[in-house]
This record gives sequence, C-alpha cells and structure tokens, in this order.
Amino acid sequence: MQTTLRSLTLVAAVPLLAAAAHAQCFQSQYGTLLGLGDDVVFAPQAMNITFPLGGLAATYTHAQVSTNGVVYLSNGATTNGTNSGYPSQAVFAGAAGQAPRIAPMWTDLEFLAANNAGVYFNDTIPGRFVITWANAWEWGTTAPIFNVQCQLFANGDVVFTYGPNAQSTAADTSTGVSAGNGIAFVADVDLSAGGNTSSTQYMRELMLAGSFDLGGKTVTLTPAGGGFAQSVTPCVTAYHDSYGKGCYDVSDSFYQFLTDSSSAPTVLNGQSLTLTPAGASYLAIWGGGTFVAPPATAGSLAVGDDSEVTVAPSVPFTTPSGSVSVLYVHGNGMISHAANNGIAPVSYSPDVAGFLDAPATGFFSWHDYNSSEAGSGTVKYHEATVGSDVIAYFTWDDVESYASPETINRSTMQFQLNLTNGIVTMVWVTVDGNASSIYGSAHLIGWGPVGPSADGGSLALATALPIVTSPTNARSLAMTAAPSPVSTASAGTIVTYTATDVPPFAPAAGVYIAMHILSLGQIAAGLDLGFLGAPGCSAYVTTLDYTQANVGFSSTATFTFALPAGVPAGTLLYAQTAALVQPNSLPNGQNAFGLTVSNGIQSYVAPF
Repeated sequence: MQTTLRSLTLVAAVPLLAAAAHAQCFQSQYGTLLGLGDDVVFAPQAMNITFPLGGLAATYTHAQVSTNGVVYLSNGATTNGTNSGYPSQAVFAGAAGQAPRIAPMWTDLEFLAANNAGVYFNDTIPGRFVITWANAWEWGTTAPIFNVQCQLFANGDVVFTYGPNAQSTAADTSTGVSAGNGIAFVADVDLSAGGNTSSTQYMRELMLAGSFDLGGKTVTLTPAGGGFAQSVTPCVTAYHDSYGKGCYDVSDSFYQFLTDSSSAPTVLNGQSLTLTPAGASYLAIWGGGTFVAPPATAGSLAVGDDSEVTVAPSVPFTTPSGSVSVLYVHGNGMISHAANNGIAPVSYSPDVAGFLDAPATGFFSWHDYNSSEAGSGTVKYHEATVGSDVIAYFTWDDVESYASPETINRSTMQFQLNLTNGIVTMVWVTVDGNASSIYGSAHLIGWGPVGPSADGGSLALATALPIVTSPTNARSLAMTAAPSPVSTASAGTIVTYTATDVPPFAPAAGVYIAMHILSLGQIAAGLDLGFLGAPGCSAYVTTLDYTQANVGFSSTATFTFALPAGVPAGTLLYAQTAALVQPNSLPNGQNAFGLTVSNGIQSYVAPF
C-alpha cells in the first residue's frame, strides 16, 4: 500500500535553484573497507600511484591509514606512525626518521559497526588514491556522525573534503601535511580562509575542541616551490544523516560508562554491585557488598601494566553458563572466564564497543590501573571459607592509575567471587578522580558474556538496578538510506530506505508489518511516545507527507522513493519507519500500544 500526499508533489514542482560551480567534492566510490574500531593503524596499502610529496622527487607508493584521521606514507614498509588521536605539534611534525603524515582531521575518531561506519580506500581510479573515513564520530561522544575524505593525486595534489557536520567537540584537531623526519615547525595557518602558502612540506592548522570550521568544505593543497599553495571551496554534496535511535535494544549484557575519572568517586566510592545467578541469567542489584581487607597472607598477582594472569581457585567457580576452573585476571580491572587481553583493541582504554564484543565472559570494573608504577599497591588474591561457601577475593589494594603528570592517585576496589554458589560482588572503597591521563581515564562497570552483544546503552546503575540479564539479544528497529539524494535539472534518484530488525507482529508469527514515512518536518530531539503507550520510542518526523506500507515474512523491509528531477538544492527530507506488534508482546511486557519505531533519516538534496 502506498499513499502520496500533496506536500512532496509541491516540492517536485519547485524550479531548481541555480547552483554555484563547486570544486572537487566527495568521491562517492569509497572502494574497499579497511576496517573499523578505535585507535587503529591499518597495514600499509598500495596506492596504485606514485605520490610525490610536495611535487618533489621523493615519492611514495603506500599509505598506512589510521582511524584517527591521519595517513602515513611509505614505500611498502610499516611506518612508525602513532595510533594516538591527540597529536602535539612535535607529533604532527614527526621526529627524525619518522614517516610523512597527511592529516585531513587528526583527532580521536571512532568507527562502530552500529553506525555503518568504516575506513575505506579506493585505488581503482586512475591517477588518484582515495581514503574515506565514513560515518565517524569522536570517541566519547554519540554525535555528530560525519564523513571525511582524503584524495592523493599522482601529480602531488592533496584534497581534503568534509561532510557538513564534521566536528570535534571534546578534543583538538590537527589538519594539514608534514614531511615528518623532524621537519621544522612553521606558524599555524587558518585553512578555512584559504590562500596560505608554505615553502616547506609542512602546513598545519590546530583547531581547539569545538572549533573545527571546515565542515562542508574542500581544502586543496597544490605543490608549489617545494611546498604547498592552499585553497578552500564550499562543497555540500547530497547526503543522508541518521539521527535519534530506534526502539528497543535488549542486550544480554549491561554496563555503566564513565567517560573520565572526574565523576568516578561520586558514582563508585563506598558502593557495591551484586550479581546473583538466576537460571541462565544474573539478578543484578546495587549494593549488598562489604569490603573484606586482604590478610597478610594474601598473594600479589603479577598483572603489571596492561597484562593478564590466570588463577586456578581451589574449587571451580559456579556460573550460569557452567563451571569455570581457571579465571583470567587483568590488571585493568577485569576478571573473565577466558583470555581477555586483546579487548577494545587496547586493554588500557575502556571502550563500549570492545566491551560489547569482548572475547570472553567477564566482570568489569575496567579502568587504566597501573600496579607497576613506583609506590603503587598490588592486586592481591586470597580465599576464605564463609560458612559452607568458599569465596575468592581479588583486591586492587591502593593501586595507582595513570596521570599526566604522574602523581599519587590510588584506588581500592574488590571482586568477591563466591565459588560455591556463583554470587559475584564488586565493592569500591575509594576510586581516584584524577582525569588528567593522556591515555584517558574512563571507567566501564558491568557484566557481559562473550560478544557480540547488542548495546542496551549506558545505565545509571544506582537507579537502573535491579535487573535480570537477558539470555538473548534483540536489536532496535533501524533504518538506512542509499544512494545519496541527487537531483539535477534533468534527472532524479531512486532512493531505497532499508529497515532492519523489524520485530514480528506476534511472537513466532513470522509476519512483519512496517510503515515508512517521509516528511518535510523534523523532531530532532525526538518526541517520546510514552503518552501513547510506547515509552522509549520517539517520533522523529512531524507529518506523514508520504507513506508506504510493507507486510512480509522478513525482518528486513525496503521502501523506494523516486526523488524527481528539479528539486532545489538544499531541500531537506526526513524519514522514519514504524512497525506494528501485538501490545505487551515485547520483552518485559513493554509497549502497550504495539508500536516500535526506527531512528530518523535526514536527507539533504543536492545536484552532486
């Protein structure tokens, strides 16, 4: 069934507005996925061109791309480029012997599968090599989501292109080019103004957190006199942006994520968390634990800095998933059923994506502890018999954390594992609040089985508990759109909207009922539909200007919209999908109305 209302017909009838000529914009063919994640430097990739940095004789054939918006150049060898997203001026310049670096947006970016994100390369276009950081966001944030692209040309041209909402709100950004090898610093420039020149292979702009001003623009660096001449042009291509979130995510794990240590004392000091086996799940409550000081006979575990050891308790540990005879203890506050040292991908930086995809079932009070620091206490282990139960105690006893500069900042916390009945208690005595570490000072508290897990969101555990963990995952209704909504004077685009994880109308019914909505109005923050009986689901559009229904036998539904020719550049369309379910049939009996909804999609119409 399809219903078309008059407002979108009127949009199509408006004459196309004159558009200014634009310079090089996004190359829409992203090519091959390099990967995703956080703080990753991928393996060197052949560019299929010989790139002369600054147009000079020194040429490079390979690029080593970092998720943090920087590319290192080589002739095939692995570079010594850092994976840090926080480059100082010295790091940007590069020390003696270090590789050249080209940085369209060097900051702490992150790429999650949930955002359809990824880092891509395309080496198939003659005369150029293209790197795209697609659907990125800044680590520690959830918005905005944006694209950044770098094109390297065989003649030495360098082109950076930015999505209109590109921004770094929590960290500084370095943008430009450096030959590395200890090149001398020169004064920073304002790339957004254009017209900059450099007589050396070094040009940089440092933009402080929240001040990135190249969104919707293209920056071109052209070799000139051994250095570069720089220009900037506007470039807003047609795009789709996701906003908001569908309902509901049901996760088989739970967590609370604190972005840095500043709030940790308030949240954790003097508190505890208790997990009691309940069939195949855990009942989690806030409280119920008391710290037990380790005796003088307690042994110290050699967890050092960012390492993991095994402990074989005197009796196997009873868990909802079976008996565990060996426990893995990580110095950064994790105890797991199996090896867990490769998490996140770096174990010292608590990361939600890493937690959800953890390689082992485990208990987390994850933080960058460092018991190897001078003066630090140690991670201790002892067992005690309490009544008929044997309890294993793992104590971070006055253990240091990183700080910049280093100072005394110690914490004491404890895992108590009742080996007999499987009850697990985490107790925090004092957690340090120093948030100065250049490596991050986040905390992630929770429990999760071996990944992947759906993301149920960070909980305020003190108020969100008690909960019973789910034995399964269910992902929220989500929607994407492709291709880009291009409308020229002579041609339009057939846009396909794809809804995934549509819930069945009734449990085990195998029938899925969905409706797609296009609108000229947006509710950016979302309107919670609790007043209808669908709490936790939000409306992201204001009107039903164009609707399509889909009844099928798959949890994926597709809808097409023929965007006509002649739609004015800059026109914004908004979309959302809704699905019908039997009232109260969702987990925990929620949603009396019987409606779930997806995220919203904002579509920006442009002629390219």
